[in-house]
Amino acid sequence: MQQTTPHKPITSRDNTIVKYIGSLAVPKRRKKEHAFLIEGVKMVEEALRDRSGVTMIVAAPGLVQHHGKGILKLAESRTVDVLWISATLMDALSESKTPQPVMAVVKMRDHSEDELFSRDQGLIVVAHQLQDPGNLGTIIRTAEAVGASGMAFTPQTVDPYNAKAIRASMGSVLRLPIVDVGDVNLFVKKCKQRGYQIIATVLRGDKTHFDVDMKQRTVVILGQEGMGLPQDLMVDVDVRIQIPMAASIESLNVATAAAVILYEAMRQRR
Repeated sequence: MQQTTPHKPITSRDNTIVKYIGSLAVPKRRKKEHAFLIEGVKMVEEALRDRSGVTMIVAAPGLVQHHGKGILKLAESRTVDVLWISATLMDALSESKTPQPVMAVVKMRDHSEDELFSRDQGLIVVAHQLQDPGNLGTIIRTAEAVGASGMAFTPQTVDPYNAKAIRASMGSVLRLPIVDVGDVNLFVKKCKQRGYQIIATVLRGDKTHFDVDMKQRTVVILGQEGMGLPQDLMVDVDVRIQIPMAASIESLNVATAAAVILYEAMRQRR
């Protein structure tokens, strides 16, 4: 990789490596390169400490004055290259409104359906066609917090490596096993064959989340707030649950609903 220093940072957007970094803002390019960007001192430092697949540090000169010496030492110890770019270029590449002077390129980890099934936790979260990256990132963070085995994402769900989703996950996307499933119906059938109960949230369910035994192996399917889940998927659902709430409230944000259900599962398992 082209070497730079904080005293001679790259300033041109036409630089080959800078173009590559900028291209990772596009979902198709992320998928092709099997890589994504993370931003901010805390997240980059945690990724380096956890050996979470960081392949390159991208830094603006201000990092030196921004408590960034720990990152530079870690990058050196992990033999990760540091590319220095100007603050102006960092602002252009960043998708944050208030960019910090560091980002990193991270390789996606490969996880499989079998890995989800093999984990002792026995709690899998399925995100079905969720569109809001902030909601998705929050659900990823919650899933890690309750000790879920991992998450499965169906086609037409927003990319979990979207910059907003990554920020909302607060780094959980780096650690929680994430699996793309091409056919959600087939995936749910595999779960049932392995003894998982399938529960889904609906506006008018048969039970509340308090009434369902989630100590056993459980799959929680989350759908869009407006559209809900398709009927062909609901056929394989064992329990349709609703979250009790005041009559003046029709529904909860999907990330909030996920937190309510997953923490009830955690409470029961303790």
